[in-house]
Amino acid sequence: MENRSETGTDRVPHASVVMTVYTDRRFLDAAVDSILAQEFGDLELIIVDDGTGQDAVFQALARRDPRIRVVVSPTNLGTAAAANRGIEAARGDIILRLDADDIAEPTHVGRLVAALAEDPQLGLVGSSVTLIDEADQVHYVQAMPQTDLEIRWTILFHNPFYHSAVAYRRSCFDAAGPYRIEELVSQDHYLWFQMLPLCRARNLAEPLTRYRVNTLGLTIMNSKNARNRTHPIREALWTRLGLTYDLYDDAFAQDLSRFLRGNEIATERRVAAYRKLLGVLRVFLAASQPFAHAEDADDARRLAQSTVARILASPPMRLREVLEVCTLCWPLDRRAATSAAMRRLAVGASARLRAAGKWLSRSGMNQP
Repeated sequence: MENRSETGTDRVPHASVVMTVYTDRRFLDAAVDSILAQEFGDLELIIVDDGTGQDAVFQALARRDPRIRVVVSPTNLGTAAAANRGIEAARGDIILRLDADDIAEPTHVGRLVAALAEDPQLGLVGSSVTLIDEADQVHYVQAMPQTDLEIRWTILFHNPFYHSAVAYRRSCFDAAGPYRIEELVSQDHYLWFQMLPLCRARNLAEPLTRYRVNTLGLTIMNSKNARNRTHPIREALWTRLGLTYDLYDDAFAQDLSRFLRGNEIATERRVAAYRKLLGVLRVFLAASQPFAHAEDADDARRLAQSTVARILASPPMRLREVLEVCTLCWPLDRRAATSAAMRRLAVGASARLRAAGKWLSRSGMNQP
């Protein structure tokens, strides 16, 4: 393994951006450019040549800027092992990851580093992302769970971070890591799972990364049975709450994940999904969380109220199911659940009265 820079510097940077590169180098220049254009300049970019055999390409990259350092692996290690090697070579106290097909916005490094500086207990921070395609066209902005409590709630169902959007303290990585080399795709998900008992976490609301939906990327190329890789994370987390994890039905689990990402669930599938979400949420909010802050109580109240509000705004169709959902919502937000139940009963009563009036009218017309 060779650690080489054509124009290195002895200055120790505050932050190290680690990027691994293998076969797909179509977007590499743009990814590198986005780091070199950062408003926060106290950084280095560690590029790991993961057995590409394209030495000239990486020599040229190293000559572009003294902050670029190239680590060369003679053979392909895989993304996780290559990332571990890059972090081993990094000198910064803050580690950031950027995939070689993604783009960091100009404020990306500075905003993440500042967030970590604001809270000594914060060890892991990310942001919302802008999804783009292979032609650089913007699709939409994906909001992410922002507070520590929301992140711990979200990881019960799916990954609460985009890998290219995160920064973390080197000390947290050393305590929780390294990346699991046996995990081809989900090594980041497992790292967050291992970090969360050690620090607080956060996602910034602004999209600081353009995340590329890449048909040649690892995520899409290995999308078959994707959730199977991370069931052990959720099994362990649910067990800690005293719950039995049972989300092995991908369609049902995706309903819950879609809801958490801000989307609606098909009407006929809502009641089952709402039962599960509300049941788990009540247990989660009653459990103690590590590194508790005073604002966590307000975050818990907002999480309960916002979840109930979204559920009651998109109820099931049948009256019986609506009333069941209102009953499940009641422990989390009594006023909203009671109000929704009364409105639905009033609508039902009004409909029955109208139907009865029509029946009486028809019956009266048929009298001699």
